[in-house]
Amino acid sequence: MVGSGLKKFATENGMKVAQGVAYGNLQGFAATMVEGPNIKVITFATCFADAEQERQFKQAVDAVDITKTYRVRNVGMNRRTIQVVFNDTIGTMKKIRAFVEWFIPLLRQYGASGWNVCPECCMEITAGRWALVNGIAYYMHEACADKVFRAIQEDNVKQSEERTGSYISGIVGALVGALIGSVLWALVLSAGYVASIVGFVIGWLAEKGYNLLKGKQGKGKIAILIIAVIIGVIVGNFGYDAYDLYSAINSGEFVGYTVADIPAMIVQLLAESSEYRSYIMSSAGIGLLFAGLGVFSLLRKAGQEVADQKYMVLE
Repeated sequence: MVGSGLKKFATENGMKVAQGVAYGNLQGFAATMVEGPNIKVITFATCFADAEQERQFKQAVDAVDITKTYRVRNVGMNRRTIQVVFNDTIGTMKKIRAFVEWFIPLLRQYGASGWNVCPECCMEITAGRWALVNGIAYYMHEACADKVFRAIQEDNVKQSEERTGSYISGIVGALVGALIGSVLWALVLSAGYVASIVGFVIGWLAEKGYNLLKGKQGKGKIAILIIAVIIGVIVGNFGYDAYDLYSAINSGEFVGYTVADIPAMIVQLLAESSEYRSYIMSSAGIGLLFAGLGVFSLLRKAGQEVADQKYMVLE
C-alpha cells in the first residue's frame, strides 16, 4: 500500500506507482516505497562491490542517531538490498525527505551500485526491465529478469514438493497449544488485566504445537493458527468464569452445587441471561482485539514462511 504522502514524494522524484508500491529511480538508486500499520518503508536495491567500503558505510550510518533524527525504526541490509523502516506518525514524510537527502550521498560516497546496475549480473544496463520480486522492485537486464523468474518458479515447485506433514495433526497440535495458552489467559483475567502479550503467547504455543505434531507447512497453516487463537481466547474467557463459579461453590455461595455442575451453570447463564451474553461478547471481543495485537507479527512471520515467492513484471 502507498499513501498520499509517499505517492507525492514518488511523483516529485519521477518514480511510478503500481501493484501497491512506489518504485523507480530515486536520485540515482533503485528504490521501492510502501507502508503498513504505523510504518513507512524504503527499500534500496543496491550492493557494494568492495567489502571495506560496505563496512565504512555501516559505520557512517551507525555514527548517527537515526531513530531520534529521522524516526528510523530499523535498517536491514543483505546482499542485494538495504531496507529502511520508519515509524509513521505526524510529520514522518518531512523526516523521510531529510533522511533521503542525508542517506543517498552516503550511498554514493561508499560506492553503492546505482539504479542502472543489474543486481543479478552486476553489469551496467542499457535496456532493461523493472520487475517486482517479493515486493521489491529491481531494474534488470531482460535476460537476467527471465533467469530470476525461472529460478523462482523452480524454487516454488521444490518448496511445494517438500511441504510434507498433515493439516489434521497440525490442527490437533495448534489446539492443544492454544488451550494451554488459554489457562494463562484465564489467570491474567482473574488478576484483572487484559494483555496483548498473552495473545502472543497463545499464538506462539499454537504454532509450537502445530510444528511439534508435524503440521503441513502450507497456506492452510495460517487459517488454522487464527482459529486456534480465537478458540484459545474464548476458552480462556469461559475458564475465568468457571474459576469464579468454582470459588463461589467452595465458599458456600451456591448451596447444593458441585464442581461438576459448572459447565451446566455456564450453559444456563448463556441461555437465560442476556446480561451474561452481552458480557461474554464484550469480554471475548476485547480479548480477541488484544490477542490480535499480540499475535499479528507472529502470524505475519508464519505467513511469509509458507508463502510462495512472487515475481511480476512492472514495465
